[in-house]
Order: sequence, then C-alpha cells, then structure tokens
Amino acid sequence: MANRFCMKMILIVVLVLLVPLSLFSCKEKETYPVPAVPTKVIPYTFVEDSSLIIEMGTYPQTLETEYTVEEIKGGVYYEDTGYYMYYGNYYEILTAYPCTQDMTPKFSNGEVCEAGKEYAFKVEPIRWKVINKILNEENYFVYSNKILDTTIYQKQAAFGYDSDYQNYYLYKDNVLQVDKELYANNYEHSILRLKLQGFYSKAFSSANKSGIYLTSVKNSSPNYGPYYEPSHQDDTADYVFALSSSEATNSKYGYTSEEKAKRLREPTDYALAKGVFCITKSDGTRYGWTWTRTAADKSNRVYFIDTEGNLDKTIISSDDNYKIGFAPAMRVIILDA
Repeated sequence: MANRFCMKMILIVVLVLLVPLSLFSCKEKETYPVPAVPTKVIPYTFVEDSSLIIEMGTYPQTLETEYTVEEIKGGVYYEDTGYYMYYGNYYEILTAYPCTQDMTPKFSNGEVCEAGKEYAFKVEPIRWKVINKILNEENYFVYSNKILDTTIYQKQAAFGYDSDYQNYYLYKDNVLQVDKELYANNYEHSILRLKLQGFYSKAFSSANKSGIYLTSVKNSSPNYGPYYEPSHQDDTADYVFALSSSEATNSKYGYTSEEKAKRLREPTDYALAKGVFCITKSDGTRYGWTWTRTAADKSNRVYFIDTEGNLDKTIISSDDNYKIGFAPAMRVIILDA
C-alpha cells in the first residue's frame, strides 16, 4: 500500500513539472524588430571661430614627438594602410622631401623639416568646415579645414603635345589622345582625381562612407584659347573632389574677392614633409598652395589657390606641381528626422 502511495506521489510530481514545460514549449516564440542600419548620418559637429566644423575620417597629420621612429617601427604594421599601431595610436612613417623654394620648411612645433630624414606622423580625425549653411538639399557641402596631402595634376603633361603645341593626356602606351580631345588639364583623367580616390579609400571607414554623398561633379570651364576649348570636359561622379574655380569664388560659400582669406588652408605637418609650398605669415600662421580641378586658358594650365587666397593659374608640366597640395571637398548626408 505504501509503495502504491509513493508511486502516485512521484507521478503527481512529474506531471506538475511537465505541465509548465509543455506549456512553455507550445508558447509562440517572441520576436523583436531588427533595428534598421542607418544610411544617412551626420557626424559630431561643433563651432570653431563662428564656423560649423565636423570631424569625419582620419589621416596622418601632426608630427609625432613623444616616440621615436624606431620605437614606432616596433609596433604592429598594417599593410593595407601603411600605418603602424603603437601604444594605442596609428602612425605613418615618411621620408621627408619638403619644398625649399623661397621658404624654410618648419613643422607646427617649430622644428625644421629635413630632406631625406624619416619622420612619424600621427593619424588623427579630419576636420571639415561646412561651407554652405542653406540646406536646400539633404546634405552639407564641406571642405577640408587643412591641406592634407600633395600631388601632381597630370604626370605626362610635360611631353604630351602635338604639332600645334597643345598638351594632351597621354596613355601609358604613349598614344596622345588628340582625336578624343583629352587635354592634359582634363580633371576626369588627372592624377589629382586618382589621388583623391585613394584618399577616400584610406581615410574613411565603412560607417563614414555610408554618410558621404556620391556627387555629380561639374568639370566644364568657360576658359578657352587658340585651338583650345576645355568646356567639353565630362562631368564625373565622385565622393571626394577638389573645388572648382567657380566654387572657390562662390559668394554663397563665403568666397568673395573681399573675403579671399576664407579660401586659405594651412598644410598639415604630413603635407609639409611631402613638399607642399607654404608661406609663414607674421602672426605665425602658415598657408599653402591648393589645387582646384578647373582647366585654365591653355591646355596645360589649371587654376590653384595661392598663399594670399587668390585664384591663379599654373603650368601643370612644371616640377612645382609636387609643391601644390589638395584640400578635399565632399557632401555629407544628413540624418533623417
């Protein structure tokens, strides 16, 4: 009798345990909505000298003085970017070839930049100045607050010309593009544009790239000369680009003859070591030459911004092209409300 009672009690306990388990197993599994991945972003913003600034992307900029080049070389090297990781910071090591034309190149800390010497530069956030505040489109038009790097405009322009002495774009198989009228100052086929594309790949993370607008870039120019008409240049679609001469003189962006100083850009220590030409003013500020993308009045000339903020012309076949820097521009997409 006792055994039969014990068996009943065990059966009751088992049933009590199984009932909630069976109810749980029959209960429909709860689901939660997956948050949407944002495709439109606006980075952290702040005001500096009454200008709206955003920080987005990273690039080598300031000379490293705390650690030596040899110490940093002992860190972790990343082949995809060419950066070293050392004590939580990224660095790029560069052999300096500074411009010495009418200047003694000095870093931001006052140290003279020596040609042929290796230096390390800290990879830092890039600051962009918002140059239009009238948001008639879903994006901000921003321009780098500094000259970040240097490049030539067109590698082959020095010897790419026909019998009329018009300079043409020269393919690597040494065929001048006369029939296609691809002049040496064609932005679409320029080394400058290629370098800016490389900058975009290197400077921005995937998250950054999701907030950069693919812009239809106008490359035509009203200037022309004998046997020369650059206005045929095609538009391009670019994430980052050099300012055009019309953008660099557009009063909507604050760029007027009276306020030409707004066009001035200071080179980073990294750009200085790579050869950008700059002038140090009496107040200690430094301003460098900056490329635009716009063809000038001859087939081998392009507009650039000089150290006074003026728009001037340069012959792109000159070795001085290594001394002109680029300050990229782009459009950043605004977060949906």
